[in-house]
Amino acid sequence: MPPPTAAPSPSASRNVNVQATAPAVELDPFPKAPVLAFPIESASPAITSVVNLLVVSGVPSIFVAGDRTVKFVSDEAKKLFDASQQELSNLKFIESKTGIRIGELSIPAAAGIRIRNRSVLYTLVPLFGGASGAVLVFRYSDATPESHASFVAYVRETVFGPLGALSEMLIAAARQRDNNDPLLNDAAATVDQIVSSLELAPGVDDPNPAKRQIPTVTDVVHNVANNFRPFADLKGIHLQVDVQELDERFREHDHLREALSVLMDNAMHYVPPGGQVVIGVRWMEHKNKPLLLFFVMDNGPLVPEHLRTAIFEPDFVWNPQSQERTGRSLFKAREFAVSNSGSVWVESKTGKACTFFLRVRPDTAR
Repeated sequence: MPPPTAAPSPSASRNVNVQATAPAVELDPFPKAPVLAFPIESASPAITSVVNLLVVSGVPSIFVAGDRTVKFVSDEAKKLFDASQQELSNLKFIESKTGIRIGELSIPAAAGIRIRNRSVLYTLVPLFGGASGAVLVFRYSDATPESHASFVAYVRETVFGPLGALSEMLIAAARQRDNNDPLLNDAAATVDQIVSSLELAPGVDDPNPAKRQIPTVTDVVHNVANNFRPFADLKGIHLQVDVQELDERFREHDHLREALSVLMDNAMHYVPPGGQVVIGVRWMEHKNKPLLLFFVMDNGPLVPEHLRTAIFEPDFVWNPQSQERTGRSLFKAREFAVSNSGSVWVESKTGKACTFFLRVRPDTAR
């Protein structure tokens, strides 16, 4: 017989009734975050990733950060510009070498340019997100096809050397004659023009310029003068060469020739018909070390005092129609001088002649 069931206590009955009648507690729904559109450009890689990608690509490239500081320069870019890491860390230096202005880094840009006689396609690629800034890419557009390689090698080996030697022989023979024989000088200038034209051809530029004989600075001045002599004769300008017979040489004689040509081009532009232009070089000494002082003097209008520094800046805008004498591309002469621990300036002490000076040290003093 089962034991009798104990009657529930009053308090237990109340607890059961409370539990049975109490409403169920509703849980708060889990808050959902709003779905926002994620801009894909915000997922750009970090600076290290960009640099690694540029190294692997093997193209001339420069990475510029959002604050317009240069963070990376590829080895190929150094070879293309023939410049050091320090030089290419300055955007003004890059602008002066390319002839373009690097504008807003957030706006894509592209242009065809010439760098050291090479045709190059320039592209500005903006970056966003973690690697803000832009990448400047320089692609060769004049690569030599393989079928043309044999011709390029032939020209390098059989043309540059003989023509260079012929030019030097003509110049030397001209100096031995009375009045610096103009016929021989013109022949030498023609030979140099042929060589320069060949160097502009794709892939034909001399890959080993150090092996070519370095001319004396006197030869460089004569060469520049001979290049401008036909134009001087056409305009009726008396062109005079005033040099010392120096044995000093300059490894970057091509760049020296370009800098002097800039000064000569400006003189020829401003000198009136029947005027006079004198180009020359002098050997000097400073602190027991030799200096080379090149000059281009003419009797054209003078440079205004307030412009004598500004005309050498890369951002100076030349106005050929202005009545004031200024000049174009003079920043190239300044860049050359600065890169060789020298200087360039303009004077007109007599008030009758305008003289541009370029001062550098020869190879023996560097």
